[in-house]
Amino acid sequence: MEALDRLLPAGVRNFVCSPIGVVLLGVCAVFTWLGWYPVTRWKYRRVPGPFGLPFLGNLVDFAAGDGTDYLLRCVAKYGSVFKVWFGARPWVIISDPVLMRKLTYRYTARPAAMPEYGHVLTGHNHEVDQAGAFVAAGEVWRRGRRVFEASIIHPANLAGHLPAINRCADGLAARLSRRAAAARAAAGGGGDGAVDMLAEAGAYTMAAVGEVAYGIDFGTVDDDLPQAQGGAQGGGLGARLVAASNACFRYLQIENATVYMPLNLMFPALTPLIRWMAHHLPDAKQKANMAARSAVADASRQLMERWREGKAAAEAAAAAAAAGGEAGADGAGGVTAQVQVGSGKAAAGGKAAAGAAFREVGGGIAGSSFMAAMMEGRRGAKAEERLSDIEVIAQGFTFLLAGFETSAIALSMTSGLLAANPAAQARLAAEVDSVVGDRPLTPELLGQLPYTEAVLQEALRMYPSLPFLMREAREEVDLGGGKVVPKGATLVFHIQSLQTSEQLFPHADRFLPERFLPEGGGALGPADPSAWAPFGMGARMCVGHKLATMIAKAALVRMARRFSFRLAPGQPMPPPMRTGLSRSPVGGMRVVLEERAAA
Repeated sequence: MEALDRLLPAGVRNFVCSPIGVVLLGVCAVFTWLGWYPVTRWKYRRVPGPFGLPFLGNLVDFAAGDGTDYLLRCVAKYGSVFKVWFGARPWVIISDPVLMRKLTYRYTARPAAMPEYGHVLTGHNHEVDQAGAFVAAGEVWRRGRRVFEASIIHPANLAGHLPAINRCADGLAARLSRRAAAARAAAGGGGDGAVDMLAEAGAYTMAAVGEVAYGIDFGTVDDDLPQAQGGAQGGGLGARLVAASNACFRYLQIENATVYMPLNLMFPALTPLIRWMAHHLPDAKQKANMAARSAVADASRQLMERWREGKAAAEAAAAAAAAGGEAGADGAGGVTAQVQVGSGKAAAGGKAAAGAAFREVGGGIAGSSFMAAMMEGRRGAKAEERLSDIEVIAQGFTFLLAGFETSAIALSMTSGLLAANPAAQARLAAEVDSVVGDRPLTPELLGQLPYTEAVLQEALRMYPSLPFLMREAREEVDLGGGKVVPKGATLVFHIQSLQTSEQLFPHADRFLPERFLPEGGGALGPADPSAWAPFGMGARMCVGHKLATMIAKAALVRMARRFSFRLAPGQPMPPPMRTGLSRSPVGGMRVVLEERAAA
């Protein structure tokens, strides 16, 4: 006490010893404890990494530029295993292919807090997010995965989607021709004559998702045509879905997130309160994000209702036919009866009447489609195996978002890499000309395009759309070298650093598709097969990777057959990138397209 008397003036000493002073000191102590989270820091003391600020951790470093680039710098400084602080939560970053293979197969659960790393969802959007294949766990995840397996993994079903993909790829080629002509005309007036391949690829992938998953024409590859602009709502829906999907990914980036997201990362113990505030007192970004996610989820809900109406119409038609009426259903189980939706009917051949909410393709929602698999699976299934309405909406949401964004990024980056590497572009065109020509793609032809496959593999190596994987440790994990992390740790496998490592891929900064061909002889990597994992690894590997590859190859074949391309003036390669859930080029990928002479 005498020491306190000597150190503190009488006024300060009296305040400190007062009831109010004691309370304030206690609050400061708790605040400091929460900000430094000393118990958690002690548990991770053996894992190196950058210093984390109180409350913020390393969020400032993540937000200062591209988060993936920041982690690449950390790999160079701290090695293949280190920690960073994402707010109050530690992430254990792993850039080792052997550890990644071992742990991704051992652990299937994603961290329970994973959805909170990008946004603060509330209400119905929170329910949909929790039921989606990306973050769901346990039986909910297994039910959702079974649906994906039934519709897009079985070889027969996968091959059955190729005609629809061909239609979309042909539509993309025609769209790019129109866009390139318009760009050249603009160039005459001072423009650079370029098109944004990220935007154009997004229009294509949304169209492919619509046809493959639902047998629906979202109208995104022909929405620039006069007849599409004349009022058909199918195209309008597609445009709204593209805008909403882009917004969903944009608001996953730290700099675009609601103010409640960093608060949630800084004070995870207050998550229920923060979620309540976000629901009742949303800021502008929270409102926009919730509206965008609702728009995508509503599309799944509408498609679900569409299927129900179509099924009822088919059953009524079959009953009428059995009674001698004039109606019927096709032998494959697809609906042939026209179904009233919105203010119009879908006509035969997929041509929508003005005012239709959707434009059917090939007679209606396909019997082998993702939506049909989900809805049919509910008929006669055991209660515990039946998907709820929320789960159906959630899986449709996941399919739309995952199929749209990641494939669009892959195609745009592939086009940029080819534009910057004329020799690779010429070899690709030669293979496409000799193997495919102007014929529609078939599964057999796809198997005869090794260089095309290698081009995509190399583009995905250099620019994986999803640069990291996440898992939750189910028990204490020894990561080697004395680095031990506790049960419940968030394990982040950094795909980008593995796939651009000089030790694993010699000349990693060069675009060399031959590294994935026999002629490469293994000299160009990968030194470890697990080092290439753009679709993930283990039980939670991307379930749609074969479909995504088919969609990308079909587009690449049509583009290589019809166009040559070069980088637009001022388009850097490599481009600046930005990471949210996916990693995409800032400002798109601007490429100048020129029609090739007939091959």
